Amino acid sequence: MVKKFVMKHLVFKRAEPEEFDETTAPDWLTSNNTIKGSTMDNRWFWDDYVLKLKVGKSIDTDFHRITRIA
Repeated sequence: MVKKFVMKHLVFKRAEPEEFDETTAPDWLTSNNTIKGSTMDNRWFWDDYVLKLKVGKSIDTDFHRITRIA
């Protein structure tokens, strides 16, 4: 089963929530297009925190709240 998420911006309250799954997540979150170990490498956050969320649970970044929905 593919994990699904919704992401809400914490600063720009009027921004529409963005839905994505583990295959369509934004690159800034997954670090798919970064060099492993670079200062912009967020794989640790994606792999160790976001992907381990249980359905209904959330985690915050500096600017977003990411909630697992399925």
